[in-house]
Amino acid sequence: MLALYHNDGGGLFVDAAASTVVGQASLLSLTWATFFLDYDLDGFLDIFAANGHLEPEINRTQSDLFYQQAPLLFRNTGQGGFQNVSQNSGPDFQRPIVARGAAFADFDHDGDPDILISTGGGPAVLLRNDGGSKNNWLNVKLVGTKSNRSGLDSVVRVESASGKQLQTVHSGSSYCSQSDLALIFGLKQDPLVTHLVVEWPSGKVQQFTNVPAKQFITIDETKGIIR
Repeated sequence: MLALYHNDGGGLFVDAAASTVVGQASLLSLTWATFFLDYDLDGFLDIFAANGHLEPEINRTQSDLFYQQAPLLFRNTGQGGFQNVSQNSGPDFQRPIVARGAAFADFDHDGDPDILISTGGGPAVLLRNDGGSKNNWLNVKLVGTKSNRSGLDSVVRVESASGKQLQTVHSGSSYCSQSDLALIFGLKQDPLVTHLVVEWPSGKVQQFTNVPAKQFITIDETKGIIR
């Protein structure tokens, strides 16, 4: 099963997967890609997992395991738990594939994250998100000058009427994959981000106020918001 490490705040992480739907639903899956993303733009990071077994004939020896396996999507309830919404997320979440790498990005520029999955011995699968953009969002891309060009390891904090969020720009997504480095913040129905802070690896801190929602912005380490 997947592991879900809960930070108890005292420097200790405890694997909570076995007692949650995340562990129960992924018990028979072999996962190659898993990441947090806010697919419904409600301000809480959800979990996606792409699955597929290594052995094509695994079902001959273990009747409850399959070479092709469906992806999984867990919605963050915002109350410390997750819901398995895979069965309600369209027919492609019920179609078994031999998934390998996966990455996410807003490829159609409608505000919500879409998902690309590579498969073993088959074509790539592009899952377009057609529901998340009902909520407001802010897409933030960083361009470093003194720090690295991609802004890796930068921390972006946003505050809106619904609450506070934090994301870090990081590389890698899963096996042989790289997601978009732009950060997507879900804002529910909040019309703007009242406070946005960028903490760069160089130590520089930038602050911005009253940034309207539903836009793509680029923040330069030297010039600030450039578009």
